Amino acid sequence: MAERDHIEQSLHYLIINMLVDSLENDGFRVLADHVGGLREKPPPIGDFIPDIEARRGSELHVIEVETQSTIDTATTREQLAQLASLPDARACLAVPFDCIERAREVRDDLDVDISILPCYPFVRYVGMPK
Repeated sequence: MAERDHIEQSLHYLIINMLVDSLENDGFRVLADHVGGLREKPPPIGDFIPDIEARRGSELHVIEVETQSTIDTATTREQLAQLASLPDARACLAVPFDCIERAREVRDDLDVDISILPCYPFVRYVGMPK
């Protein structure tokens, strides 16, 4: 898998934290990887742990966050295919605004049902599915 440089890794963490805040503000119970503290991590899906799992009633969102260097790797493609195969869950791919087109291309290449969440972390905006 491609390695993120320090700046991209920081962006990855920032997007995860923004999503956690947004989802919790919308009434979801959130499990998240990479946020530290006492927060519980999501359970594994196949061979990986998703970045975020959010539940509200019967609604379930499973979210993977990718950046420029990881959006089109074999590992990401495998993760997205596994997310899309989950029954009763909305699979989402969150990416920085400059990766939106590439995320759509990857989703279309895989032919999977995954929502793309555009993230603008420096103005603290994330396009959340309703």
